[in-house]
Amino acid sequence: MSVEIKLCGMTTPEDIALVNRLKPEYAGFVLFFPKSRRNLDIEKAAELVKALDGVRAVAVTVSPTPEQMEQINEAGFDYIQVHGELYEETYSCCKLPVIRAFNDFQIGELARCSRLENVKAYLFDAAEPGSGKRCDWDKLSRLPIGGKKLFLAGGLTPKNVVRAIEAVHPDCVDVSSGIERPEGGKDPALAEAFVRNVRERS
Repeated sequence: MSVEIKLCGMTTPEDIALVNRLKPEYAGFVLFFPKSRRNLDIEKAAELVKALDGVRAVAVTVSPTPEQMEQINEAGFDYIQVHGELYEETYSCCKLPVIRAFNDFQIGELARCSRLENVKAYLFDAAEPGSGKRCDWDKLSRLPIGGKKLFLAGGLTPKNVVRAIEAVHPDCVDVSSGIERPEGGKDPALAEAFVRNVRERS
């Protein structure tokens, strides 16, 4: 089975042009999280999402409120990715499939989310998302996923993504800092290498 790809942290029209050329399955946009240098306001994100060509848009959030969820529902996204807390009141007003993100291995939260029909995937990231650090691949490979899709993030690069696929067997690999220039912005050569390595492995 082929492994899907998510290129995350899109911020510019140039990033969108790159995504449209490389055709990963997903593109991620960070919202309502000013601590991140990739954070976008909802209006700019909606403009970028409109420019995607056949690539599914993922709103990447941290503990979103119901009010933020309503804005995301209206902005043209295909999925919402939730780090931090997934509040009951936010989940109840969510009209999008949920990718539940974990920055550690919360067995209790995994059990809760296994019962939530609209949670379609789990994403496992490093303890500090966006840091470029790895999560524990060995521990992850032994977790009970229970029929949800498995997204692997955290420290992936063109050089290690094949090793990560062989160690964890994810449904999707997710990269952000691993395809960025030191000064910020996506590096086309790194993005091309990442996508090529995953496609050739798959």
